[in-house]
Amino acid sequence: MQGLRPVRLIQICHEIKANPKRSPKELYQALGVSKQQFYKDKKTLEKLGFKFTYSSKKKSLIIEQDSLINIYDLTLNEIFALVMSVRQLSSIGDYSLTQDALSGIRRIINQAPLQARGILQSALDDIVFKEGFGCDPKIIETLTEAIKENVRRVIITYDNYKRGELLKYEFDPYTIFPRKNGLYVEGYSFTHKEIRMFRINRIKDIRFTQFIVPRRSDYSFKERHKDSFGVFTGNETTKVKIRFSKNVARYMEEPPWVSKGKITKLNNGNILYEINTSYPQEAMWWVLQWGSEAEILEPEWLREEVIKTAQGMVEAYSRKM
Repeated sequence: MQGLRPVRLIQICHEIKANPKRSPKELYQALGVSKQQFYKDKKTLEKLGFKFTYSSKKKSLIIEQDSLINIYDLTLNEIFALVMSVRQLSSIGDYSLTQDALSGIRRIINQAPLQARGILQSALDDIVFKEGFGCDPKIIETLTEAIKENVRRVIITYDNYKRGELLKYEFDPYTIFPRKNGLYVEGYSFTHKEIRMFRINRIKDIRFTQFIVPRRSDYSFKERHKDSFGVFTGNETTKVKIRFSKNVARYMEEPPWVSKGKITKLNNGNILYEINTSYPQEAMWWVLQWGSEAEILEPEWLREEVIKTAQGMVEAYSRKM
């Protein structure tokens, strides 16, 4: 079973249940795999207790067996569905809830027959961590262990995109959290002598040190991120005022924007949107996606940044290809 793609096995089970009215050829073409690989996967599923066949009379794929795995009377398909649901849960941004769900599913998987256990565990790692966040599960496992030990210092090898090189940092990890489809770890960087956060998929290697360092008493994740507009944080809070045209004003009255800022309706149908953020540049990046329907009014320095960016875009699009 080495080298099998657990995700593909889940897809086969799902597709047979969701779209049975097609031939095996149509199924493996839809999955983008060869006929040979498809029938290898079919045999693997049969060993796990999931058997299906094609009825030419009914012109349909028929599930002949979805065996109960002796874990709370769950079928293989139901366990696969639980794994998929954790990926959906991770996408809403509550990593602590995702961690609890992962812990529960791992307990279920650990009670599965040996033959199924490896595939189910690989599916969990592939779907939630590798495909969901692009992270190495072993890196996350090491970080989680370091946090539990309150706190074991680690040395990470980090792909620093800004510097364009791999750098090593001594780091005390405090918490793991998701932001905008990325998974981050925050803590005290002994290298930088300040609180830093790192995107986990850019951590290429990690190892424990012998040092166990208590969490800094002045650290509060809630306080540090209370004025974060999205991902990044800063040391000072800045008020940003944005005017939105009436064409897009109603979007600002929907979650999550309505809870992030103060809205003042103007007589011409436009709105004034005010936010307090510790990293104003991130608000600027967001405003740019609205094009001419949005205009930063304050602070002046941020407005100037938008003008420079817009001028650069005009120059770029003015060049002949």
